[in-house]
Amino acid sequence: MIFPLTQPSKLILKNKHLFYQKKVIFSGNIKDTIPDSIHTLSTVVHTNMYNNWHMLKNIKKHKVYYNLFLKKDIILNANTLIYYWPKNKSEAYFQLQKILSILNKQSHIFIVGENCSGVKSAILKLKPWVTLKKIDTAKHCILTYGILLKNTYFKLKSFFNTYIWKNNIIRTLPGMFDYRGINIGSALLISTFTKNIQGKILDIGTGSGILTIALAQISKKIHPTLIDVNLTAILASKINLSFNKITGSVFSSDLYSDINSKKKFNIIISNPPLHNGIKISYHETINFIKQSINYLKPKGEIRFVTNSCLSYKKILDNTFSTHCILKKNNYFKIYQAYL
Repeated sequence: MIFPLTQPSKLILKNKHLFYQKKVIFSGNIKDTIPDSIHTLSTVVHTNMYNNWHMLKNIKKHKVYYNLFLKKDIILNANTLIYYWPKNKSEAYFQLQKILSILNKQSHIFIVGENCSGVKSAILKLKPWVTLKKIDTAKHCILTYGILLKNTYFKLKSFFNTYIWKNNIIRTLPGMFDYRGINIGSALLISTFTKNIQGKILDIGTGSGILTIALAQISKKIHPTLIDVNLTAILASKINLSFNKITGSVFSSDLYSDINSKKKFNIIISNPPLHNGIKISYHETINFIKQSINYLKPKGEIRFVTNSCLSYKKILDNTFSTHCILKKNNYFKIYQAYL
């Protein structure tokens, strides 16, 4: 399968001569199979995003790891990092703090990303450990380079953010959708929950698990399954369910990719993403709606939040027997649809 190169990868390919004699680690927001096009002494590829890992598995020449963090034994002999900057700066610093804490000193550090993602801030932010300089630009992307002079200090506990929502203690990590607090769209969705919601629940794109936690507070007769593509969200959800004494299954899945089609749910809930990276995308919500019917029990329901200016009426008309806008404010609305 051929995956078109992203603009950051085209910039890396343009500078491929820099990596010929290097032992390279690719990490960060990699969305194509660029490592197969770069000749190195050795290459390791790492991601903590399940949707990216599904694509990266198509890499033929190198080992690909799906972990929350790179492990020391995997990168023991590496001397070069090529880091793909994500859209979220706090997520980038979180990941880089860990990588630079275990990478060998004097390693070559390359950071690439789109200008509008805030990638330029790395030059100042990482200055205590590596002096980065711009070495190339193209198509609104920048490539910076430096030498690792000092290892960072990384302690996972120091990155957790904690907030309280209706007596529930919620812990989050950088890069999560609801890192700073509950999203107002999620809060609107929660406001529609009642005791009538019972049975098997699928929480798609769970983030911190706040939707399930709020629902469990209202209805005691639920059996939740929580999924997400982001391993930081998976970790936080497990912690939050445990802390709030809620039993549920939590695992990685790209929409329904890892859901057993024989397992049917009474209701599927979600605050689906509106962005793919820094670009607006309706792809996730459309697939969420269309594929949901394969995972619902007879008369099963989906309930999700979207921007108030967006309409999914046509798709819902073609997919479900009945649907309505359950609640709406100036910013968001809640769709409810039944088989």
